[in-house]
Amino acid sequence: MARQRKMNITELMDATEKLLLEKGYEGFHFKALSERLDVARSTIYEYYKNKDELIVDYMTDLMDQVMRKVDMLSQQSDAFMTLKDLLYLFMEYSQVYDMIKMRPSLDKSASPEVKKQLEQLDAQSSRLFQLLMTLIEKAKKDGSIRANLPSSLIAGVLFQSVLIYNSEGIPKEEWAEMLFDMIENGITT
Repeated sequence: MARQRKMNITELMDATEKLLLEKGYEGFHFKALSERLDVARSTIYEYYKNKDELIVDYMTDLMDQVMRKVDMLSQQSDAFMTLKDLLYLFMEYSQVYDMIKMRPSLDKSASPEVKKQLEQLDAQSSRLFQLLMTLIEKAKKDGSIRANLPSSLIAGVLFQSVLIYNSEGIPKEEWAEMLFDMIENGITT
C-alpha cells in the first residue's frame, strides 16, 4: 500500500543532504530518499522531475545560506578578523566541500533549471573566491598578513583547511580556532 504521509521542503532538503553525504551522487536516488522520508516516490516527483533537479536545488539553497552569512561578515572593517570568521564559516558549512566534489557528476542537460542553477552556483563560487582574495589583499595592505606570500596560496590554505581530518573529534569551533592559530602563528614554539 502506498504511503500517504506528507512532507515539507525542509524535511526533503535535510534528508537530501544526509543521503548525499552518506551515499554520494551515485548512491542517491528517489527510492532511498522516499524510504528515508517514509513517503511514496511520487511525493518527491511532485516537487522534482529528477535527482539532478533536487540535488542542484539543495546545493543552491546551501550556497545561498553561506553567501548570506559571507555578506554579513564582509561588512566588518578588519580584514584579518573577517578571514578568521570565514574559516569558522567554512567549518560550519563543511558539507559544501562534499557538494563541490559532486558538481561534475550533475547532468546540466537534465533540465533548463539545472543548467541555470549550476551557472548560479558557479557565479557564487567565483564571487566567494573574489571576496576572499580581496580580503587577503586588504589584510596584506594593513600589515596583518605577510605581503610576500601569494594571495592564492593563502586562499587555498583557508579553503583546504576544512578538509583536514579531525580524527580526535574536536568540536568544529575549537578545531577552527586551532587551525586559524596554526595559520596565523605557524607550528614552531
